[in-house]
Amino acid sequence: MAAKERIVVKIGGRAAEDETALLSLAGEFAALSTTYDLVLVHGGGAAVSSIQKVYGIEPLFVDGKRITAPEEMDIVDMGLAGKMNKYLVRLFRKAGVNGVGLSGCDGALFSGKSFGDHEGRENRSGRIDQCDPALVTLLWEKNFQPILSSVSYDKDGRGININADEAALGVAEALEASSLLFISDIPGILNGENLISEMNEKDIEKALAEEVITGGMIPKVQSSLDALKKGVSAIVISDYKKSGDLSDMISNNKGTKITL
Repeated sequence: MAAKERIVVKIGGRAAEDETALLSLAGEFAALSTTYDLVLVHGGGAAVSSIQKVYGIEPLFVDGKRITAPEEMDIVDMGLAGKMNKYLVRLFRKAGVNGVGLSGCDGALFSGKSFGDHEGRENRSGRIDQCDPALVTLLWEKNFQPILSSVSYDKDGRGININADEAALGVAEALEASSLLFISDIPGILNGENLISEMNEKDIEKALAEEVITGGMIPKVQSSLDALKKGVSAIVISDYKKSGDLSDMISNNKGTKITL
């Protein structure tokens, strides 16, 4: 039997909170899992922020990245590996997906290291430094669909809060995925109000120089190029509104496709 194409889907922002759209996405996962090996990586910053506020902690972001004090790491675990991950596993189960909820800690899927201190205080937010996808491939062999939160551990066994985009990129690289699909709040990379359907490295360099790509999209496209150079075949950025959108992303009929 020929090996299936491997596809990593990352979902975040408002798309991760729209239950109607999520059920449609889950239904597509169930249907497409017979053709592709799929893994879902999710964020859930809103869930973390809501728990922080219950404890009287104001979320802190610098350049769009969450700063995580050591005493906040338990809250991050609760929000991402707990509340958000189990919510998605249950929702996907409702649609017929045999999901398994995991974090980077499980089976040593991926580990990380801190970005470094923030204003003299320890910061437990960080980036991936190693990824071993053996558990993902083992689950696929038994027809389970991995649903991954981005919390992980460092070399000392302490918790690390990894940005979900970076977790998805690291997993896609390690799996040498044929596609990495970023589902977010926007239809793709825009030039004004016009969607750019496809971009390569030179297009991105030009768009960055002309400030067509700005803000939080800058690190996303730069990291995407790194992932492409490390074995991922194509990356697509889009939103998800209705059933069929995931298939359209895979077939390059929706969003912005990034290639080398």
